[in-house]
Amino acid sequence: MLKYSDHFGLLNSPKILDKMADKNTSLLFEIPKLDTPKQNPKVLRVLLSKEFTRIDFGYTTPWYYKKGGWIKISPNTFLQIEGVTDKFSLKNADGIPIAPKRTNFKSTEDWQFFSLYFEPIPQKDCILNMIEAEKPTSKDFNYYGIVLKMEEGIGVIPFYL
Repeated sequence: MLKYSDHFGLLNSPKILDKMADKNTSLLFEIPKLDTPKQNPKVLRVLLSKEFTRIDFGYTTPWYYKKGGWIKISPNTFLQIEGVTDKFSLKNADGIPIAPKRTNFKSTEDWQFFSLYFEPIPQKDCILNMIEAEKPTSKDFNYYGIVLKMEEGIGVIPFYL
């Protein structure tokens, strides 16, 4: 059963996954529901590879802004594994500008998918936090408690056109 887009070759057979584990295959995690008061943007997926950790988001503009508001991400955003002091820095963003730039929406019906690329985290079970601001306001994108269990990851081989 395929679970992801055409951008990846899927390896959903346990035998194939066992063989590929030694070759640093990327692992994709679908995040169906994150227990957090912040529901926008919504965390959709996490991809762990030996080159980077990518988190994919979906964002819909809120009704309370006349023209939908704006989005941006702080260049100081990082990942942190619970119980570990290391910080994994933001390296790139796709679909969202890095501050001070920002995307201004035109209406409350706009939406945006975006991906954040961080330094690679180890491929082992963990609870991941994404921190945009260590002293956050309601406008910051901080997410806590993203549970990654390696046995639930889908083995993928990224290919580039």
